[in-house]
Amino acid sequence: MSSSSDEPPSPDRSGVNTSEFFFPGNGVSVLLVHGLTGTPYEMRSLGERLAARGARVHGVRLAGHAEAPEALGQVGYENWYESVVQGFEELRQYGEPNVVVGLSMGAVLAARLAADQREAVAGLVMLAPAFFLPPVTATVLRAVRMLGGITDKLYLYNSMGSDIHDAAARGIHPRCALMPLNAPFKLLDLSALVRPRLAHITQPALVMHARQDHTCPQRKNVNFVMKHLASAEKRAIELEESYHVITVDSEKDRVAHEVIEFVDRFRVAPAARAFG
Repeated sequence: MSSSSDEPPSPDRSGVNTSEFFFPGNGVSVLLVHGLTGTPYEMRSLGERLAARGARVHGVRLAGHAEAPEALGQVGYENWYESVVQGFEELRQYGEPNVVVGLSMGAVLAARLAADQREAVAGLVMLAPAFFLPPVTATVLRAVRMLGGITDKLYLYNSMGSDIHDAAARGIHPRCALMPLNAPFKLLDLSALVRPRLAHITQPALVMHARQDHTCPQRKNVNFVMKHLASAEKRAIELEESYHVITVDSEKDRVAHEVIEFVDRFRVAPAARAFG
């Protein structure tokens, strides 16, 4: 597990740190999971804020991400999930409550972990969950997928930058200019796999989504999640200014505040730690 305090950063071409990170703490552990074509950078600021409050934090790097575009095309959603499980097991060894926080596709992966691990996950936070893409996007992807294996060799070029309202944040945000065409296919498959499992999630849950999200429609995603989550305690928060990457966008301070408040409820006194 890497720590920002004992390893040199791994900057991308823009100079920002895209490596996974670990911040020590006690009383509660938080696993942070980034989105499709993203990097741990989009979770780092939130992780730093959580660590400043004393939480132990691990921001994972999903398989195939923060590498060459070809690397992403060679992995599937099971590989992404393995990255999440590995990060979770590293935190689980501390014997304190674990909260999982995911952004976009990371929220879908976090939900799968909560459904699979049950009581080992104390709380779940889904930020801009990607259970559904815009209807036109999903329809086009399904149609193109019918081309078969040739799609494994095709790439999508992103000339627009990341879906972020704040211009300064968008300007420095690392992005995947070339995305393997098969990557969103795998997201569609992952989302279809996890949607029925929401009914098995009973942990307290927090959902945050921006109304102006252009990547994952807010209303459809939030309504579906809130309807199907089995959690007795669940809360949805709507953001007004941000776009999709809400952890670094215009309302990132509110996002951090709400996540910290949610995580704090699970904190235990260090003396209550279970050593094995």
